[in-house]
Amino acid sequence: MQRRIGYVIIAVICFFYWILDSIWSYMSFEYNLKNLIFREPGSYVDTFLLKVPPYQIVSRLMVLFLFVIIGFIIIEFIKKRQEDQNKHQEAHDTLLTVLNSLDAAIYVTDIKTYEILFMNKYLVDKCGGNFLGDACYKIFRNANDVCEHCPALDLVDNDGNLKDVVFRELQDPVTKSWYLTYDKAIKWIDGRVAHLQIATDVTRLKKLQEKEKKADEYLRQVQKMESIGNLAGGIAHDFNNLLFPIIGMSELLLEDLPENSLEFKNVQVILDAGKRGRDLVQQILSFSRQTEKKNIPVRLQQILKEALKLSRSTIPSSIQINQDIQENCGWVMADPIQLHQIVINLITNAYHAVDQSEGKINVQLKEISVTKDNPSAKLNSDSKYVMLRISDNGCGIKAAIKNKIFDPYFTTKDKDKGTGLGLAVVYGIVQDYGGDILVDSNVGEGTVFSIYLPLPEQLPETEAVDKTNSFQTGSEHILLVDDEKQVAHIEKQMLNRLGYRVTMHTSSLDALECFRENPEAFDLLLTDGTMPGLTGDRLAQEVLAIRPDIPILLCTGFSEKIDRQKAKHLGIKGFLMKPVVKSDMARMVRQILDNK
Repeated sequence: MQRRIGYVIIAVICFFYWILDSIWSYMSFEYNLKNLIFREPGSYVDTFLLKVPPYQIVSRLMVLFLFVIIGFIIIEFIKKRQEDQNKHQEAHDTLLTVLNSLDAAIYVTDIKTYEILFMNKYLVDKCGGNFLGDACYKIFRNANDVCEHCPALDLVDNDGNLKDVVFRELQDPVTKSWYLTYDKAIKWIDGRVAHLQIATDVTRLKKLQEKEKKADEYLRQVQKMESIGNLAGGIAHDFNNLLFPIIGMSELLLEDLPENSLEFKNVQVILDAGKRGRDLVQQILSFSRQTEKKNIPVRLQQILKEALKLSRSTIPSSIQINQDIQENCGWVMADPIQLHQIVINLITNAYHAVDQSEGKINVQLKEISVTKDNPSAKLNSDSKYVMLRISDNGCGIKAAIKNKIFDPYFTTKDKDKGTGLGLAVVYGIVQDYGGDILVDSNVGEGTVFSIYLPLPEQLPETEAVDKTNSFQTGSEHILLVDDEKQVAHIEKQMLNRLGYRVTMHTSSLDALECFRENPEAFDLLLTDGTMPGLTGDRLAQEVLAIRPDIPILLCTGFSEKIDRQKAKHLGIKGFLMKPVVKSDMARMVRQILDNK
């Protein structure tokens, strides 16, 4: 740039010198005006041959130098123009390379005529050609008129001024793909206002968002189950302590009353009601991991047949129950009582949903492998499952409440038909077994519940329970501790009737002091788990510190701090959940004492 400026300055100096020289020569009347301005070529030859005066030599050399400088200026101008063209072409190629390498649809249209002015390679490949000059709505939407959602007119105001960027999320009606669009009004190269759109395919992102949404819903469901579990833990201990005297005293009364008497039958009703209350507590405790379960190898088809037989006796014969049960389904590790709960709850729900005259309930059981088309993200695609599917042709479930049906105490039934715990219990049991439950329902068409329970690769060895002599007796001395007086008296009567000698305390601190006075006087410590002052597990540790060989049986209604495994780790030999029936008490006490 500085060199070009220098050329121009020298050329200007030479030009002015030439003009001054010509004026001076003209004034000297040595040449006419024509010869001064348009000198003959021979005069320049005379200049080089020094045949002219010195001042004319300088003047003519300056003229020659002027033309040389002008030549250099022209050459520099041409080179500069060529460099600018090369840079412009390079910038153009770079921009096209960038635009064509993006996985996004980029195009420019006239904001008034909708004529396509530019399409990048991604859009050209997607549309099958470069349609410059055509109307965008014809090419992209195969329409005869402007698209309803076109934002072109919203990009400029009434005065023609450009507005801000418009972001939108749209779904292609043809491909069903989702796009995030960036729309902006720009000045095109020819000066007219154009519409620039950059559309990014976000279909995969939408799917990930859907999965995240489902994960959030599952997390909220888990949190709801955790909340109801905490509620269950808070009431279970006291509720079981209330049921213990009802069940225990009913059993003792049945032993004293003649079987054919009215009193015997009445007490039997009380006992059955107490057991139903106990089962209800177990349902509530299904939301908590503290629930005592007995997972053993079970064939679901056997439990299913028993539940269907029981349900058939209570469901009107006008309602069809169709069965499709695979007889060779594998074993599942579960509690038979809980599996029975699942089947009864789902069949009962189906019965309440169908029409009394044209109702149909379909029950299907089969073994499946989820290697392809996994129905649930929770299921392992490399594992086998038993699928229990119960469907009906009833009223169906509204979409607005579909995500609430597993919530505790949520129900659409009449007060005398449901408590809102059935499906919540089913959900808790299935999730605890590592399976999943799926629901498909349409209003007026019916509902399908599909339950998937995993099949273990290898069945564990289980110990058989000997029930040939449920009321085993003994004469050993037992130290009994329970802060609930009614419960303590019932337990004492049970043990006395079994032949044992019992020392009862309702204070764990008093019981510990009694044991310290004569540790060898007792053969067994039977203690409650939750007590004020000194809990059952701490009492067990204190007692074992005094006498390590003393067998201990822990009996509790509910505890978040201790379960069977923790009790065993502390050295406690037996663990029972309240309310305890007499047969379980007799069997457990005898088993601990015999294994001493």
